[in-house]
Amino acid sequence: MLGFDKIVRLNGVLALAAMVAAGAVGCGGGGAESDGAEPSTGMAETPAAVPRVFFVAPRNETDHATEIPLGFTFGTENFEISPVPGEASSPRAGMGHYHLGVNAECLPAGEIIPAADPWVHFGDGSDGMEMTLEGGEYRFSVQIGDDEHRTIEGLCDTITVRMEDGI
Repeated sequence: MLGFDKIVRLNGVLALAAMVAAGAVGCGGGGAESDGAEPSTGMAETPAAVPRVFFVAPRNETDHATEIPLGFTFGTENFEISPVPGEASSPRAGMGHYHLGVNAECLPAGEIIPAADPWVHFGDGSDGMEMTLEGGEYRFSVQIGDDEHRTIEGLCDTITVRMEDGI
């Protein structure tokens, strides 16, 4: 059985293959006339995919029972999640790990994510946890940090969740 992160990567590969196939079919050959321009290879340059981070669970603007621990699962596209190495002289490019902010907003790019409340670090490379919460409304931010826990431009997502007794 594939893990979610492998499914996300697999879906990205399938989507890329579908875009390439659609481009090949949609390009057409045109007529035999020439406008004097260099001949085309038929291959369009594919722009680099933009990385993103998101909440798989819970969903934004949802209600949950206080009697049941709230499960968090994070996901990424076009970015690699990895445990923080024991010794690293500098951050590895294109790799990072998750951080969960409780009642916290996204931090500016390049800022070090505090190793204290309201942030939970996932330096082991894991992609989620469970949390027991009292009733009320909460704002959660999942933000990716590099090996030095510095935030990376555009890699943060925020949701709101309501916890209620007896639902």
